[in-house]
Amino acid sequence: MKLLKYLLLGFVFSSSLNLVFSQDEGGDSGGFTSSNSGSTNSPGGSGNVGIIVGENYVLKSSDVIEIDVYQEKDLNKQVRVEGDGSVALALIGKVKIADMTVAEAQSLITDLYNRDYLVDPQVSLLVVDFSPKVVRILGSVNRPGVIQIPPDRDLSLTEAIAGVNGISRLGNPRSITIKRTNEDGRSSMEVNFSKILTDPDMNDIILQEGDIIFVPERII
Repeated sequence: MKLLKYLLLGFVFSSSLNLVFSQDEGGDSGGFTSSNSGSTNSPGGSGNVGIIVGENYVLKSSDVIEIDVYQEKDLNKQVRVEGDGSVALALIGKVKIADMTVAEAQSLITDLYNRDYLVDPQVSLLVVDFSPKVVRILGSVNRPGVIQIPPDRDLSLTEAIAGVNGISRLGNPRSITIKRTNEDGRSSMEVNFSKILTDPDMNDIILQEGDIIFVPERII
């Protein structure tokens, strides 16, 4: 039994090392949020029917929601949030809910039905599909492309690099560039990802929608 235990521990340790060294970059600077606790869950995507997110999830255009009014089947509806941030619902018409949390939107819809049409309605709001938020990873990685930011949590740089199967053998993890468009315009920063992996005091980077990560080749 002891031998089996040691073999299992060795397998887990080996797998953990492989995961860490297949990932990439980090650092922190103005406008770039860092995190002490890098997530190890794989990125989520749209198309998760009936997924439950926290009440603090902020609704966006192109999200698909499902409205369920208890014992009022004619009012139940699955609808996409339109470009102007509104949804069209039975009886109450267009309701603007974009930039509201799930809890706020549910409360607003409940109040609108309660005002003129129903007595103490029980309304539930469920997000069934999400407006995709993505980052792009280019350069010397094993599978360049687009990584989706999970709808209900942050995406770290390490996790994103893992999502493209890590940096290629020709890539330079010490000089990765992240380009980001802020309210003040476009900014960029250079990240030493190797230091993030080896220095316990270095924080990972929390990515934002639209970030472009570029991994250059090593200079030989």
